[in-house]
Amino acid sequence: MFQKIIFSFSLLLFCSLTVFAQNSSKSKSKDRYREKDDRRYPVRVENAKELNSKDTDYAPMFYDGGIMFVSSRPSRGATAKFHEVYFSPFDVIGQPSTPSLFEFNVEKKSEFHEGPMTFTRDFKRAFITRNNNKDGVIKADKTGKKSVLKIYETRFGFPDWTPPFELAFNSDEYSCKHPSLSPDGTKLFFASDMPGGYGGFDIYVVGKTTDGWGEPINLGETINTPQQELYPFISLTGALFFSSNGHSNSLGGLDIYFVTKPLTDPSEIVNMDTPFNSSGNDHSFIIDKDGKRGFFSSDRVGGYGKEDIYKFEADKGLEGTGKPEVNPVAITVLDAKTGEPIKGASIRILQPSDDGFISGTKDFYTFDLLPVQNQPNALSLQLVRKGAEELGKPDLFSNVAGEAKTEFVRYRSYLVLVSVDGYRTSEKLISVDTEDNMKLSFKMQDAPICMRSGGIISTVEFGTRIANAAIKFVHRQTGYTETVRTNLNGEFDACLSADGEYVAYVQREGFLNENFKVTVGKGIQPYDEIKLRAVPGTNAEETMPLANGLFAGSVLVMDKIFYEYNKATLNQGAVRHLDGLVELMKKYPEMEIDLVAHTETRGEKRLNQELTDERAKNAKTYLVYKGVEAERINAFGKGETTPRNHCVEGVECTDEEHQENNRLEVLIRRLGKPLRP
Repeated sequence: MFQKIIFSFSLLLFCSLTVFAQNSSKSKSKDRYREKDDRRYPVRVENAKELNSKDTDYAPMFYDGGIMFVSSRPSRGATAKFHEVYFSPFDVIGQPSTPSLFEFNVEKKSEFHEGPMTFTRDFKRAFITRNNNKDGVIKADKTGKKSVLKIYETRFGFPDWTPPFELAFNSDEYSCKHPSLSPDGTKLFFASDMPGGYGGFDIYVVGKTTDGWGEPINLGETINTPQQELYPFISLTGALFFSSNGHSNSLGGLDIYFVTKPLTDPSEIVNMDTPFNSSGNDHSFIIDKDGKRGFFSSDRVGGYGKEDIYKFEADKGLEGTGKPEVNPVAITVLDAKTGEPIKGASIRILQPSDDGFISGTKDFYTFDLLPVQNQPNALSLQLVRKGAEELGKPDLFSNVAGEAKTEFVRYRSYLVLVSVDGYRTSEKLISVDTEDNMKLSFKMQDAPICMRSGGIISTVEFGTRIANAAIKFVHRQTGYTETVRTNLNGEFDACLSADGEYVAYVQREGFLNENFKVTVGKGIQPYDEIKLRAVPGTNAEETMPLANGLFAGSVLVMDKIFYEYNKATLNQGAVRHLDGLVELMKKYPEMEIDLVAHTETRGEKRLNQELTDERAKNAKTYLVYKGVEAERINAFGKGETTPRNHCVEGVECTDEEHQENNRLEVLIRRLGKPLRP
């Protein structure tokens, strides 16, 4: 029977609809165009060329530090057979990078279309449009000729996303698709052609109940028309964006519209107008939490493929689309011992992502290369979180009463850092899930005694900074010792708990030992530049790699990258570490590398090899996207063949021990000379 089912792209409504603007509409809404933005701050729209192919690319959705979308590009063969999901992580400035295939459950590859999706705010639940199927086998409607679309839910767990299950309001006789979840997770908007609507596809909403979802409610004839309403998106402000070809003021094809109060006052439907709408089909509009950046899809003239994704930026937001709800926040800074208010405390407010990284414009991390124990030629590439004082100008200062006031946008998370001289930096991670005013109290603990001594270690020959040099401080009176090391830039910063005179002993393999005297105390912060001589017999060309610890044959280990189980998709952790490698390869423009991916020994050998091949390929693609020449990178996988620890196949290990073997390694084939500062 299933062999007789005809699956037409036009019937499935996964490809661009061939629609035409209507001269009139039976909609009861007051249709108008969006007010023009301030000319001083024009909206910038451009093709998101990083995402697009010559095929159909559409339905973007924000996901965990990046963007997901649907594409008909071929992934497993020469021709595009199914629409599948792709993921592109945002780079450090928030722009999409080269995408890779994303499969929610790799153990069970679906032989049908994956469609538009939405996520809970923690990205632990996904609602996905898919062909009607049972255990992976497509089901037809009662005519036996068409498969309807349904909304399925899947949940993230270990080791993978759960098998999707369909929501109760689906039916074998009509389609439900294009889900969008409200910020509080209590309402799901979607498109459906279920009986009783006003036209082809209408926009519906369904409420969350204690045991699932309730009965869908049609949003009414002010929003819906006798034609098509598709691709709803509910923003953080509560505005509903959707696409329609049935309202009276269409520019042609599907146009993007919005209504600021879709559930309480949907009387005014606003056409987004140019540059968002065109004479073609424009749809799948999304906007970020700040209301300043977003994406949409269009088959307008001038694109790369049949249908492309476009990105936009609006520095002052989009006029008329509403403002997000905010909670007033009162911050109090007190001395933990005395309870007295602290005036002049520096308060920095950052926005964390779910994987521990910080979004926004502040550069929260730097990177360093640390020696790997028992591996003399290996260095671990690690992200190092900056101190509060390195994060730029504070957002707020506490007043004489130790207080500061601000506002937090509802349904967002914040990392609040408070720093004061003489106290330990204090921080709190806040999730705004209430409508109530918020009070945050920071009780500051005394900082340990810290007498600073800093400086630079460099070579006598060329002044080259020396990384990973050890500086051992010995207090002359008490014998108290403290050891620090230089970072990748040859800098050190010691925090010494006793004032007075120290002798500092400097050691670095390949160089003669050196020592110097330093006196520290309150108000005294010495800064020294110490020169080291290479060991006798070392020529000038050998001095530089000795200083920075890098040379042909060095291995850089990136073992703090945590991939999802059995997935090759780059995430924010991988992107941030690879940004460090980009920086290094730009510093050494002649550097050539082998980029090698490894995996743990669990799972089938063949699949592990394929997985590491794909991970290495995706990592190289990102490096090339960031401006590193492709010919400098040889990328390949080694599967499970070279574990770092005892966790070979058949040996029982913890998840953490297995994770040590999931890593990227960079073998420097050629180093070359660095760019001069």
